[in-house]
Amino acid sequence: MPGKVKKDASRGLRLNMIVDWLNKKTPYGGVTVKELAEKFEVSERQVYRDLNTIENYLRVPLVRQENGKAVRVRIESGYLPSLSPEKATVIFLSLLQQKGSALSGHLNEIKDALVSTLFKYHYDPKELAVEKLQKRIHIVEETLAEPEKVGGLFAVLVQSIKDSHRVKIWYYTTHSGEETERVVEPYGLICKHQNWYLVGRCRKRNDIRVFRVDQIKDVFPYTGEHFEYPADFTLTGYMASSWGVINDGKVCRVVIKFDKRIAHRVRNVLYHPSQKIEEELPGGSAVVSFEVCGLAEMTGWLLQWGDMVEVLEPQWLREEMRAMAERVARVYRPGQ
Repeated sequence: MPGKVKKDASRGLRLNMIVDWLNKKTPYGGVTVKELAEKFEVSERQVYRDLNTIENYLRVPLVRQENGKAVRVRIESGYLPSLSPEKATVIFLSLLQQKGSALSGHLNEIKDALVSTLFKYHYDPKELAVEKLQKRIHIVEETLAEPEKVGGLFAVLVQSIKDSHRVKIWYYTTHSGEETERVVEPYGLICKHQNWYLVGRCRKRNDIRVFRVDQIKDVFPYTGEHFEYPADFTLTGYMASSWGVINDGKVCRVVIKFDKRIAHRVRNVLYHPSQKIEEELPGGSAVVSFEVCGLAEMTGWLLQWGDMVEVLEPQWLREEMRAMAERVARVYRPGQ
């Protein structure tokens, strides 16, 4: 009897490992019975028995396709594998975080479907207390005034990126306060602080531009006008030196002194990949350097720290920060 228990346990482990492997291989067309036999060191006949058990007892829907002598197996589309309570909770909280963003259009439907699937058979609702958990998590984020509308435009942009076709957008330009009409070849999307930005080649400017999605008033997809995605372009490479979402091509070395009151932040948080602590000063302050472009965005970040940061280099940025501080001070002068 002890031998049988060990054998059953060994088979149970193998069944779970097969399901996990099928899950990983399904997006790539699945895996052959022969490959499963070789990977798990059992006969092909045993693999067929295991697949029958997985399908009939574990209730994992499988699709089998014969190609000559080979039989390829994959998990049926729409199957959601079981997750641990920890992973299920992470998914749930991630959905909560998107409330009020461009992704929130169908958020409640998706959340309900996920919660139903993830928790229906595996967990006691009283122990999981999903609703209690939701009430005890408060997300402090900016929210869109019309998330459903922005979400609809966002979906069109995603489809255009997938299919590589041009779009016409009506875009509100902040610095001019005007709405402009552009035809764009969409390369990709960037997300910063839950705000989404479209990156693409603007045919009007014949250059790569970044458009904030919630400032796009409307989108018209030219589904019949496809473009060739540039082979030498990657979003990661394009954004590598950018402080935020703007790449103006002017990489500059910036050196900043962080007061002891906030120096721990740059020790614990990487604000940019190029961030480097140059010197630890007596008393707890720190001198930090960055190699960045798009400094217009960086100045706003620096202002939030008030008198707790000091720009040391370059000189022109130091002077610009001083001028900005003076303009802010004038706003608050008595009698203004």
